[in-house]
Parts: sequence; structure tokens; C-alpha cells
Amino acid sequence: MTLRLAPNFGARITELTDLRNARNWIVSGACEGSASDAANYLDVAPSGWDECFPTVAACDVDEWGGRLRDHGLLWGRPWRCVATNTGIVATYEDRRFRFRRAIRLAGEYVLVRYTLTSLHSAPLPWLWSQHCLLACEAGEFIETSGLEAWQDADRKQVSLTPVLGPDAGVAGKYFAPVGKRAKVALCGARGRFEISWRQSDACWAGFWFSYGGWPVEQPLYQIGIEPASAPHGRLSEAIEERNAKRLSAGQTLHWHCRMRVSTDEIDAF
Repeated sequence: MTLRLAPNFGARITELTDLRNARNWIVSGACEGSASDAANYLDVAPSGWDECFPTVAACDVDEWGGRLRDHGLLWGRPWRCVATNTGIVATYEDRRFRFRRAIRLAGEYVLVRYTLTSLHSAPLPWLWSQHCLLACEAGEFIETSGLEAWQDADRKQVSLTPVLGPDAGVAGKYFAPVGKRAKVALCGARGRFEISWRQSDACWAGFWFSYGGWPVEQPLYQIGIEPASAPHGRLSEAIEERNAKRLSAGQTLHWHCRMRVSTDEIDAF
């Protein structure tokens, strides 16, 4: 595999290419946008693999001093990145916390280890969602194991359809509780991209899709398979529903996930 990232733009991963068939599984796009607290993630078409922390959608949280920016504090800002023989360790730090993502390549696998450390004198509520946008193709499908039923925004059970074409005009976001271990994969004739993780590391799975359905002005064609700590976009909602995580003063937390790419041809439905 070839993996590329942009250290000065949130350590966004811009490429994850399987060299056996030259497929880049990551949605490509420009690493452009403001690093300010007022930045809007949608000012540039969403692409790449970012980390959303301590919220996804913009919201107000007193413990964080008020307004939290759209898609969190990490994207679009400079990280410190150090290359190793097999991967890259990327770290973002401000006065309240340190967020570290270590990625190691091992054959077909991408091994990811996260470390979150408090630098603050008081507890901080948070949620995290991996924001890895995948370049899908019509006719591919989602294969899962270790998940309970998918739910839409109204908490109604839904089923995932095969990937539709870019003119389908639909978009949405679903969540599913994780059992002991989750495995979610995008599968099709040009291979398989799989993400797996333990419930103790992220107790929810998110599935984002836009098959030409959102936003209205410049519709996107992409999906996102998202390990997540809570079934919410706004940290404020997670706090209200008692689903937010808490980072105690001086505490360090770790969690992991694993990706695998395969070139095995898999027939779509």
C-alpha cells in the first residue's frame, strides 16, 4: 500500500492505494480551508480521512469554553508528524489535551492506535468519530458482522442497500451498536476495504452515504464507515443523552482499530 497524509492539514490521510490494483480507497480532494475556530468543514468538498474530536457537528459546550467548531478541533490544523520504518505517528496538542494517532502498515493491514491525554485541570466531555471517506462504486455493498440493527436519525431500524449510482439523489447517516467486535467492509468487483474494532474501543458504528444526494449545490458521491464513541453528531446531544465520554484531569486513554484491503473479487448483489 501507499499511504499519504498532509501534516499541516490535520494530518489528513489523502491516499490509501492498494498497489496490486492501483485502487485508492480514499476520496481525493484539496487540503484547503481555515484553521480558525469559525471554520466550516463544508467550505471545501469533504475528502480524505480526518479525526472528529471532541464533536462532529458544531455545538456549544461550557466545559470547552463555549462554541466547538464544525467537525471538531483537529482537522485543517498543523500536526507534528514523525515517520517510522513502517508508518507515521501524528500528534495534535493544545493547552487542554494531546491527541495522537499512530499508523503502521503491515502487508494488507493498516493498524491504527489512538492515544488521548488530558492536559487540563478539569474533566472534559468528548466524543470521537473516525471520518474516513471512501471512494465507492455503484453495485458495491456493505458487509457487516458484530453489529446490532442500523438506526436512522429517528432511531428507526433500517437496512443498508447496495451502493447506488451518483445520480440516485439520496444521502443519510445511520448508527449501529457494536457487539463484542465490529467488522464493516465495502465489497465489490474491485476488492474489499474492511474496518474492524472492539466494542471497548468504540461502541458504535456510523455509516454515512451520499449517492449524489447532499449537499444540494454540489452533491457528493462517497461513503464513510465510522467507528464512533457515541451515536451523535453534536457533543451537546451526547451529553444530554448521557453518551458522552469523560476525560479526567491528567488521564490517558488508548483505543485501536484495524483496516484491511483485499483484491479478491466479490460479486455485488
